[in-house]
Amino acid sequence: MSAVDRRIAVIGLTCRFPDADGPEAFWRNLLEGRDSITRVSGPDGVAARGLLDDPEWFDAGYFGISPREARIVNPQARLFLECAVAALEDAGQDPGRISGAVGVYGGGGENAYAQLLRAHRAELPSVSDWEIRVANGPDFLCSRVAHRLGLTGPTVAVQAACATSLVAVHLAVQGLLSGDCDLALAGGVTVRLPTGVGGTDEVGIQAPDGVLRAFDAAASGLVGGDGVGVVVLKRFADAEADGDRVDAVILGSAVNNDGADRMGFTAPGIAGQAAVITRAQRVAGVTPDSCTYVETHGTGTRLGDPVEVAALTKAFRSEGNEGADRPGFCGIGSVKTNIGHTDAAAGVAGLIKTVLALRHGVIPPSLHFTEPNPEIDFAAGPFRVVASAEEWRPEGMPRRAGVSSFSVGGTNAHVVLEQPPAATAEPAGAPSAVGPYVLPLSAKTPTALEAVTARLADRLRADPGIPLADVAWTLQTGRRELPYRRFALVHDAVDAVRVLAGEEPERLVTAPGAVWPGAGAPEPPGEDPAAAGRLWLTGAAVDWAALHRVRRPRKVALPTYPFERQLFTVGRDARPTAPTPPAPTTGPTPTTTPTPAATGTAAPTPTTTTTPTATGTDATASTPTSAGSPPPAPYADVTPPSAPAPYAGIATDGPPPTYEVVAKLFAEILDLPEVDPDESFFDLGGDSLIATRLVARVRETYPVELAPKELITAPTAEEFAALIEARLDRDRTP
Repeated sequence: MSAVDRRIAVIGLTCRFPDADGPEAFWRNLLEGRDSITRVSGPDGVAARGLLDDPEWFDAGYFGISPREARIVNPQARLFLECAVAALEDAGQDPGRISGAVGVYGGGGENAYAQLLRAHRAELPSVSDWEIRVANGPDFLCSRVAHRLGLTGPTVAVQAACATSLVAVHLAVQGLLSGDCDLALAGGVTVRLPTGVGGTDEVGIQAPDGVLRAFDAAASGLVGGDGVGVVVLKRFADAEADGDRVDAVILGSAVNNDGADRMGFTAPGIAGQAAVITRAQRVAGVTPDSCTYVETHGTGTRLGDPVEVAALTKAFRSEGNEGADRPGFCGIGSVKTNIGHTDAAAGVAGLIKTVLALRHGVIPPSLHFTEPNPEIDFAAGPFRVVASAEEWRPEGMPRRAGVSSFSVGGTNAHVVLEQPPAATAEPAGAPSAVGPYVLPLSAKTPTALEAVTARLADRLRADPGIPLADVAWTLQTGRRELPYRRFALVHDAVDAVRVLAGEEPERLVTAPGAVWPGAGAPEPPGEDPAAAGRLWLTGAAVDWAALHRVRRPRKVALPTYPFERQLFTVGRDARPTAPTPPAPTTGPTPTTTPTPAATGTAAPTPTTTTTPTATGTDATASTPTSAGSPPPAPYADVTPPSAPAPYAGIATDGPPPTYEVVAKLFAEILDLPEVDPDESFFDLGGDSLIATRLVARVRETYPVELAPKELITAPTAEEFAALIEARLDRDRTP
């Protein structure tokens, strides 16, 4: 990286916001000007909140997390974990094949899930208070991601109230520039629990009619919301060199605090907000008149909105730049008018909206703006509220924007972004990639593999012009290599859709069972794509670059993993049960052994829910609330077992006498209905804390001395039972 190149590339992102299960749905809602707030009228007024669909549903099996652990881990942490995977996949980054350090920066809002767990201790007889603290503590939000995905860079938990996630982005940028990490995940999450819109406002800061009107004369307060967003960041020079997709470029960022220069602790300050904007622009090396859009904090409060516009005006005029005084040259808006104020996720919500706007060249409308707030003199300043969608094509300069996030307590953050440089055209006469192309697909379960296949077919059907060599490269190097595998050998997008849709089943080659990665260096497949596919199905590491010597491929956006979620919570008779087969849909047929039919490839776009929901309750606790949506696929507890090997334990006609007792203890401690003799305690979700509890229970049952570390050498119920038998025999010997 050049010593003067401080640009940071946004190479991937994902989100879940009200009415949106991903970035595509979120962008569609923004363009349509959709209000995604749920409102419930009652005798005390209107209760309102932006709600997520099924925030307590989670694919524990994908991460090898036991149902017991999944129930006690805070739903915010589960959402952040799934979004970390989806963001990395959107960026085409396999954490297992990234040579540098990957950092995680983020924070979560406050909710009452730990209190709910303690209030329902009868449902969790083997769970200690220490485990509840670890499963719900905000300190562990980022480190849990690092642990489950094997990331070794900094893990920084950020707590800065409403500014949390944009501060996390700033810290991630600093980590990349300092060399602390080579790739960074940054974001935030807020889910209020118990779920539901809650009650009416008792403090006076919420809009009494449940409508957030940023900068409008009728603005009367904010509306809360739930959400999660994660972006993937990389040094721009590295992203260019590695052929990554770049959605936007961060030119600079800054963070500060208002200090005492404001009316009170919870009040905003003009000087502090103006200073952080000016600082970010100076770091970015840009002048205020080159920024043609600002995604504001925009809470719709009578005090906050005028203060924010005054601070923006002061910052834009602070450099003495005459161009920055042109009336209305810079648009402003607030995503909170669409989804509510998502607290710890608010900053990243605004950032993702702005990145998508930079990518598409359109500024979405800021909702509910009809008449300017009389305390804001828009006519005399450089700003205007973007009340309807606008094409974004500044004359003679790139699209450039600022994103602000300010918090109670005075923390201010601002980020300056720019559209990515135009892709470099390949020189005339340059060699082009020619097929056939091998498309490797993998998943944690056979059912998920069908959904992966169907999602890719849908993507190629919708965009047949996408370079298939880039699709192949992204699948080959930008996805985790999971145990259930298949590949297709195709010539173009139309051919790929035909094969993936099952019209030529003999060309969709599926491994007969789970495949386990082999050790050793990647094997070169020569120039035969079919040989590479067959090699990959055996579990061998493949040198995919050998298939792309003619043209340097680039990463492209492809569908992310279809998580198979199940409800994990307490207090609603929601104890996880054995999975049931999902309803079949049409899908491809593998060429070797049959696998279950595909589930739906993606949930339909949710609709705004207006049905009254009692505070803290959910009448449909185990099914989604979106109109017309099927329930999420049941939890499939298919954690990859250990590589097959004959058990060399006690030679008897059946399990040793102790086995049944130990197996029941395993199941009880891990909150599973049963365990198989050869299933590893750690693969089932056990850890050092749970191991300590298991050994304590064993000591209560048998007169033996055991240490938790002995589960490392005897991790299955059968092996641990054999160890207990051996200790008992030893102690009986005179």
